[in-house]
Amino acid sequence: MTADADTDAETITLSAAVLLLLQEVRSPYVLAHRGAELISVLNELADSAGVRATGPHWWSAFDEYARHVDRSGLDATVPASAAPERQKLVPVWDWALAVCAADGRTRQRALALESLPLGAHALIPLLVVRCSDWAAPVRAAARTALTDVLTRSGPAELARAAVMAWSCEERGRGGDAVRIVAACLAGAAPEVWRGLLADPDHRVRRRALSAAVDLDRCETTQLLSLAGSDPDVVVARCAAEHLLRSLVPPGNETPASSQAETVLRRLLDSRVSAVRAVTVTVLRRAQRPDLAEPFTADRSEQVREIARWVLRSHRQDPAPVCRARLARPAREITPGAIAGLAECGDVTGGMAADLLRPHLTHQRPGVRAAVLRALGTMRPPAVSAAELLAVMDHDPSPRVQRAAATLLEAASGTIPRQRLNDLLAPGRPAPLRS
Repeated sequence: MTADADTDAETITLSAAVLLLLQEVRSPYVLAHRGAELISVLNELADSAGVRATGPHWWSAFDEYARHVDRSGLDATVPASAAPERQKLVPVWDWALAVCAADGRTRQRALALESLPLGAHALIPLLVVRCSDWAAPVRAAARTALTDVLTRSGPAELARAAVMAWSCEERGRGGDAVRIVAACLAGAAPEVWRGLLADPDHRVRRRALSAAVDLDRCETTQLLSLAGSDPDVVVARCAAEHLLRSLVPPGNETPASSQAETVLRRLLDSRVSAVRAVTVTVLRRAQRPDLAEPFTADRSEQVREIARWVLRSHRQDPAPVCRARLARPAREITPGAIAGLAECGDVTGGMAADLLRPHLTHQRPGVRAAVLRALGTMRPPAVSAAELLAVMDHDPSPRVQRAAATLLEAASGTIPRQRLNDLLAPGRPAPLRS
């Protein structure tokens, strides 16, 4: 285990212990017995630099649990024999308990600029929380204190303030801290935005991207990276949408520039179907139906549908494109190519069925299942009950058997009861019996 992992584990342990003890020491009796332990754990958390590693939900819980802790009786719980550095709380934690106190006047006094401890930068989350306090004088003092501290803070502190403010945004009066942070983020250094957009929490990345768009702090390379590699679908899609709006503006149906085309091709290669979908949509106003043609065989149904719409918007019929694709070598045939032909409206039998049938023996189960579904969508269906029963008897793939069983439901009334009983017999594959 690395040193960083050891530190993270220690922080998690200490921070969890703090919340547990805060919940337990609400009564004077428990405080008398566990107060010394609480002081020790809080001081250890401060010494381990864990204060800066705690997340917004921890600070919200700390604020709630610390509200009923008797600060005046806390120091008295430490025995005189204890080590000097453990006999009382370090200043930052004494201030933290004061700023979370149940008495509004205590909170207000703690927020006075001259009362802020030297380590207040580490406790920025509590300043953010107090900006949504239920007492107006406390809120006013918190706004002043937060503004003052942020003007003297570095990129890491500003990022922590932003994350905390966004987590409190849905609270009553939670918008005050968001506005203060936004004013600072507008002129923040690029590393602040890079850190926020790389935060492990997808909710933070979503909110950071929204703020970056609102403040016009988005970089093309950063948006491309988010659209291409972010594990959260919402972040990837929103990054792609903003990038495409800037390069191919809505209402401006002119051929795409060389820069826009480079970005379009990058986004079309995305593994995220939502990113491909918004990019293919833009091909209509970019006057590039040729780039949309391959996506009539995409693995995503939504992407295929949009690609057909782009072609039809340019007075091109997608059916010939889909038929030509099925004439390629078998190794190039995909389930999306099969489904694309069925979805484009060329489902009246004849030529389409003749193109599909040879692939009933394709080596890929996904292709065979797609062929069955495509033949079943034709009017009338181009696959008989006898053929479906044969598939269920001989095809080893559960995927293909499920597709055949689904299509067979419509013709179940024509199948002899004994044949159905055979399919449901114990030992038969689960896809058949289900």
